[in-house]
Amino acid sequence: MMVRGDTFRLSVLVWTLAWVLLCQAQEEQITVLSDGTIAALGYNITGFENTTAYPPYGSYTDVTVPGTSSQIVEPQVALTTAPAGCNIFNQFGIANYSGPIPCETNTSAPCVNMSGKVVVVTGASTGIGRASADRFAAAGAIVVGTSRWPWRYPAPPNWSLYAMDQTSAESVKQMINRVAVTYGRIDVLMLNAGNQFLGDTANSDLRQMQLTFDTNFWGTVRVFQAALPLMPTSGYGRILLVTSIQSQVASPNYLPYTASKWALMAMQEEFYSTHAASGQTSNIDIVSLLPGTITTSLGYSATYGCPELVSTTAQSTLQTYLKPNALSAKAVGEGAYRLAIDPKPMLRNFIMSDTEWAKYMPVVCRRYSLPLEDFYQNVPGTPDITEWIQADAQSDAVYNCSIHCGREYCGSGPIWGEAAGRGSVVGYPSSELDMNTTSTSISATATAG
Repeated sequence: MMVRGDTFRLSVLVWTLAWVLLCQAQEEQITVLSDGTIAALGYNITGFENTTAYPPYGSYTDVTVPGTSSQIVEPQVALTTAPAGCNIFNQFGIANYSGPIPCETNTSAPCVNMSGKVVVVTGASTGIGRASADRFAAAGAIVVGTSRWPWRYPAPPNWSLYAMDQTSAESVKQMINRVAVTYGRIDVLMLNAGNQFLGDTANSDLRQMQLTFDTNFWGTVRVFQAALPLMPTSGYGRILLVTSIQSQVASPNYLPYTASKWALMAMQEEFYSTHAASGQTSNIDIVSLLPGTITTSLGYSATYGCPELVSTTAQSTLQTYLKPNALSAKAVGEGAYRLAIDPKPMLRNFIMSDTEWAKYMPVVCRRYSLPLEDFYQNVPGTPDITEWIQADAQSDAVYNCSIHCGREYCGSGPIWGEAAGRGSVVGYPSSELDMNTTSTSISATATAG
């Protein structure tokens, strides 16, 4: 039983802690929100995004099939557009997202019917995950999407949005167990959840870099391991792995993001090498999707390597994902659906706007034809990459912490705190009854979706 003296001391402790947080917030120009997350100058570095602030998105009730919309233009990039000597299309395909679906007219290899299939899509509150979930549901699939905070978003009308934070093993276990009890299987697993990182390697907070990699790579592996026992051991099974064009290049100031996307490609390859080494085959295919710039909420939930970047670059980060040359999330959702129903898809597939292809194709081709020392510079007789070099220079100027802090080596700032990197869902809801309860601990995480 608490006596009056204990109550007084507890009150003093609470008020002291509140005062310390307020002083720190004023010093660092940050705001401690009512749910304990940290916002900086209106741009939340924990992923607590304003769910009404996405002009590119329609409502959850908009389940228009992108393939039937005249606004989605058929990709004009063909294998013949690759520069001479570039053989990347031996191992990469171009995801189709509009126009006729080839397998619909192929009587020898017809499309896989998604009606009644159980599809799990991670990171489905917004962006690529949400668009994909909408598309699978429109095709008659039973869709379960995941989000760290599903209660912050309108309930989808024809699919379910479950709580899951893939940096937490317990959270992943709870979600997969819920799918097992409710549906008993998973036919299609779309591993999409992840977050962006911005900051140069020399000056970024290592804990934030670790958290980004944990989210994007180890988080994906956690879900993969937990979900695999629910996937069929014969017949149709498909895993869609969302990586990035960054899995093929290493632009300045994205190291944790880039490394995690490269690692996902290795995960896919290891799956096939393991079966080859054991002389076995699998009924499950892992098909990767490598998006370019897509209109998503990734800019709202980016992790910054140092505090200086939050106040100086947040607006430009948001605008990156609203560029006119960005492909819509709905187009990517359609591309993901088509890869799922294709009985024999290419296992690695680029997807981006035609405008971006003009910039990316010469760079990707160089990766498979030039030594590293020549890869990031124009070499006579090779495809011109001036546009790419200029874009990298601009990125380096914007997202380099030392430029903004005024010193060669800034060091990490106090904004992150010792608790950073321990998972974003501290008080994970134990039942549907407390799904509206939010964590009161201060966290500096940012997982898209």
